[in-house]
Amino acid sequence: MSISLARYQHGTSLFEVLIAVLVLSIGLLGVASLQLYGLRYNQGAYLRSQATMIAYDMVDRMRSNPNGVSAGYYDNVNTASLPTAPNCISTGCTPQQLADHDINEWGSYFSGTTPMLPGATGTVTKSGSIYTITISWTELSKTGTVNQNVVYNFEI
Repeated sequence: MSISLARYQHGTSLFEVLIAVLVLSIGLLGVASLQLYGLRYNQGAYLRSQATMIAYDMVDRMRSNPNGVSAGYYDNVNTASLPTAPNCISTGCTPQQLADHDINEWGSYFSGTTPMLPGATGTVTKSGSIYTITISWTELSKTGTVNQNVVYNFEI
């Protein structure tokens, strides 16, 4: 006596397909979420590397003008108030003019039509023999905008 099981299997394959599509869609949503977080953190890392590059640019400018550093022309720099750019590069600059040129050029990273960091400011301060470069910018986060900063201490 052979009983046919075919009549008891109606609709089972449709139910299995429905479950498979549900599991696949949840998996794809998870992958999309991972991609979104990866892009967000990649953008944050990019901005942090830009801030690092900008800070090291000022360090290199200061190292190339040791007379300006020893005279104190880099002791209190703020990108909110930049000196006027001297037009002396082709003719030769004094240490003061070179420091003004360096500060003005460095300030261009923070302003203009395409700033390297959104809403960024930069400062250089001196305490004893230690210089501190602080770069601050605004970054988007999950909860809105967050202020970020990078601080570098160095001695020349």
